[in-house]
Amino acid sequence: MNAMGPERVLGPEELAGLLDLGGRPLPAVLDTACVRTGLHYQLRNETPPASVTTARDGMIRLFMEFETLSETLSRLPRFAAQFGVTVAELRRMLAEDWLPHIQVVKLPPSLRKLDPRAAAIRGKDADDYPAAALAALLSPCILLTHNHKDFAALGVHTSKQGVDAVMGVIAVDIGELRLQAVVMVPTGPAQLAIVAGKWAAERIGPQAVWTIVIAAAACGIFWYCRQPTDRRERIKDVAGSLVTKYMDEFTAAADAVTQARVDLHALLVPGPEQRGRASAILRELAIAPEPLSAQQLASLLDESLRPRVADLRALLRADDALFREARRGGYELGRHYLLPDAG
Repeated sequence: MNAMGPERVLGPEELAGLLDLGGRPLPAVLDTACVRTGLHYQLRNETPPASVTTARDGMIRLFMEFETLSETLSRLPRFAAQFGVTVAELRRMLAEDWLPHIQVVKLPPSLRKLDPRAAAIRGKDADDYPAAALAALLSPCILLTHNHKDFAALGVHTSKQGVDAVMGVIAVDIGELRLQAVVMVPTGPAQLAIVAGKWAAERIGPQAVWTIVIAAAACGIFWYCRQPTDRRERIKDVAGSLVTKYMDEFTAAADAVTQARVDLHALLVPGPEQRGRASAILRELAIAPEPLSAQQLASLLDESLRPRVADLRALLRADDALFREARRGGYELGRHYLLPDAG
């Protein structure tokens, strides 16, 4: 047993899901306690914490329930006194560095009570209830909090779990870049040949290019066949060792990405046992790389949860505290919040 609880082997369906993130951002929900430590980190290091920078870079998408944000703002005087700075400085940091990368969501009471895990947390601390309800609806997601005792019902077992999950997202991204680099090595010469072929075809014609290619291939085969037997064996050995080295590097890079995703999976708030329609709608909007129309959103929902497009469009238009029309007919979850004295 590890710090996260009993180790569990992922099933084929779960593992397949880990391998197909599809380039979409992972939702992350901010709690007041994590904002406090993040502001303290920024004061000491003169740069926002990783949770904010990864949201800025598009790897995660930060969400905050409106009541949690209100609680955070009300506690700024206390934080300022603890850090030895002015409230104005903390408000400036929030306004300039944090809030442009946070989607603020105002959940109605009817949605907050949908997931029983959030209700269990409400019984421990009512102040944690808004963040818990939002995280439950968007799960699987990162929950950025240091209060692991109150959020245990959502699978938070350590005070660093949320921060570790953000670092896990970064590890997955680095692993994917390494894997892409390995994949690009053997395709580099081929891409160069394709570009050269297109350039030549525009000048001497495709038929002449094919004649040159066939002639070059024939010359290569002829040259190989004319080599002594021992030299041909050395050529085959070198070629075989290059292929083996490439496959070893590819396997190592692919295994590293898979392990990083498995590790990240263990740090997330797990998804609900059975997702309802409202939760499915909110999650699809949360992970969409761009605003969705009602038709696009409907196509992403499971058939058993899919409402009529007209009904879905009416829902998106009805609650502007929950959904924002970011472009004509395109909606996203939550909205950016401006502090009153920050514009």
